[in-house]
Amino acid sequence: MKPTHSFAIPSLFDGASLDCRLYHPSNDVTAQKAKGAIIAHPYAPLGGCYDDPVVGSATSELVKLGYKVLTFNFRGAGESGGKTSWTGRPELCDYISVYGFMARYLQAVGGPPRKPELILSGYSYGSMMASRLPSPMDVVDLFSNPAEDSPAAKILQKVEELAIRDGRQITPGTTFGNYGDRWPTISYLLVSPILGVTSQLVTLFSGLSSVTIQGRQIATPSPEETLSQHRTLVIYGTDDIFTPLRKVQDWIKTMQVPPGSQVQSREVEHAGHFWLEHRFHMLLRTAIREWASHVE
Repeated sequence: MKPTHSFAIPSLFDGASLDCRLYHPSNDVTAQKAKGAIIAHPYAPLGGCYDDPVVGSATSELVKLGYKVLTFNFRGAGESGGKTSWTGRPELCDYISVYGFMARYLQAVGGPPRKPELILSGYSYGSMMASRLPSPMDVVDLFSNPAEDSPAAKILQKVEELAIRDGRQITPGTTFGNYGDRWPTISYLLVSPILGVTSQLVTLFSGLSSVTIQGRQIATPSPEETLSQHRTLVIYGTDDIFTPLRKVQDWIKTMQVPPGSQVQSREVEHAGHFWLEHRFHMLLRTAIREWASHVE
């Protein structure tokens, strides 16, 4: 599947260039409610990048459902700048960068003043990053009146550029309405999350409670705090070598305890962490389709 746009934006962490691809559905109608998704890839030092087959399967399924889908390379993957860290802080800031881009892009191309919808997603290491993102309002603040030539300002410039290419009548330098009122409704989609010892092997992320961006300390709530408050789907295989089955089952049950929790799960029997067989990819896509078709 060929992307509609291939481009780069700077990371809010240090300005490192991040490779991005944006896919539009073939039946895209901008007058409809804007729907988008971001899908983050597995651990870069082990070969993870936006060309990963699982990322591709999820992207294809969401595009079929009418979503504009953004995939990107974390620092140290593909042609993105920088190197993979041991703390996860730079990579989390990379994700926040594309989060801000996609939220504003959906506002720019969304037609009538209806709240866009944005799925924050990731596979493996990417799911760990997606699950630790700051609150929507903290991301709103990062992109409100950014300093000239800052990474945030350059990200918004790229939004304007692509929106104009897509046929939107936008005067360069304009703003896209009130951030808070039209910030997207957020959902989460996590595929094969890595938990416990495995997550500690690839990052010191478990002790992370905040990141510093543009001189501001931004809280990064735990997944248990965040996911139960949003419509969430966790998809995992029973034969995942990186996360024991009981551990992921218990983790999901913990997030389903709070009143009003919207956390759902789909367990795929015999699927491993890498979803190697074609039939597992089909089951993965079916799970995504059944869930995403009902996201409001």
